[in-house]
Amino acid sequence: MQKNSDKNSPKYKMHMALGLMFLTMLIDLIGFGIILPLLPLYAKQFGASGLTVGLLLMSYSLMQFFFAPMWGRLSDKIGRRPVLMISLCTSAIGYAIWGLSGSLEMLFLSRIVAGLGNANLAVAQAYVADVTPEEERSRGMGMIGAAFGLGFVLGPAIAGLAIAFGVHPNILGFIAAGFSLLDLIFTAIYLPEPEHRKQNQHNPFSLGAGFYFHTLANHKYTLSLLIMFISTFAFANMETTLVLLTSEYYNFDMKQNSYLFTGLGIVMVFVQGGLIRRIGKIYPDSKLISVGTGLLALGLILTPITHNLVVLCIALCILATGSGINNPSNSSLLSKLAPREETGGVMGIGQSMSTLGRILGPVVGGYLFDTMGAASPYWVGAAVMLIAFALSFKLPTIVKTDVINAAPQVAETSDQT
Repeated sequence: MQKNSDKNSPKYKMHMALGLMFLTMLIDLIGFGIILPLLPLYAKQFGASGLTVGLLLMSYSLMQFFFAPMWGRLSDKIGRRPVLMISLCTSAIGYAIWGLSGSLEMLFLSRIVAGLGNANLAVAQAYVADVTPEEERSRGMGMIGAAFGLGFVLGPAIAGLAIAFGVHPNILGFIAAGFSLLDLIFTAIYLPEPEHRKQNQHNPFSLGAGFYFHTLANHKYTLSLLIMFISTFAFANMETTLVLLTSEYYNFDMKQNSYLFTGLGIVMVFVQGGLIRRIGKIYPDSKLISVGTGLLALGLILTPITHNLVVLCIALCILATGSGINNPSNSSLLSKLAPREETGGVMGIGQSMSTLGRILGPVVGGYLFDTMGAASPYWVGAAVMLIAFALSFKLPTIVKTDVINAAPQVAETSDQT
């Protein structure tokens, strides 16, 4: 009798929903991670230049930039679960096109369709916002981040193992499509629509561009969205040039760099899956964002400052920890600032700002590396992160409310010292 009552408790339902969403995003990201490390070299087999490879990578991010708000806003209107299922089906089609590809045009089509389908992070974040109370929000967003980190570790590992056994890249496209289909089936059978999302389905919503401009112009969201963009831009600077820097400073080969990135992913999984779960209950999101942005700036400063490998590893651990704290905390704060009936759309615009950082970061980082030296992308990244660190002290602090559907109240952090 006690067991049945425990299973009907709000806390048990929340834990189950978060666990199911973690598995959903993990399976989704494993499929994405399988394709990612293969793309540059496979494209070159079709005669792609370096610029063409860059455009191929950008086509995926551009689709996410434009369509993440659409998926999020659509989920506000028709529900999180059906939109996740539509996006997973679209991802599977994109990976299947990769499996059938025999030309650059097919690869571009594959990345465009897959980018459209994988622009679903905002829906997952909105789902977490629906099923978690404010004091658990950072933990929930951290679980989504941990699923991303783990997917980025497992996906490339599966791809590397498959290639070692002679599996053709086309076959890996079908394997990635299989993961998306598995995720679609899992979502259709096990993932419930959030209860509080159901309560808002009678409200009318607009999918028009006016919502995007209205949200971007809303001062309530400005700082959070700007910090999202800056943080992703600076981190993408590092991701793009780290292999080049380690090759120049330490003569690392592909194998050693893969170990380095795996270690980076493991640290982020630990922080987002464990550490943020504990400190998110103690400190407000705005304080955690300050800590995260500060650590990111410090890590970027330390990375190129010496040719000492120990210092590099410490710097990368600091970077991974800062990113692991900053990203879920900022997503958590943004979800609390948004009205419940607009959460998906607002989170979608947040994802678009992050995607814009992923588009511009690699371009700027690569240009700086070529023209101003190996350390320059990190100095620029550190400088903009110091700006984000200063801005973080002006973020609002959420005042918790007792009524679950009430709009959150905010107070300026500077007024509460």
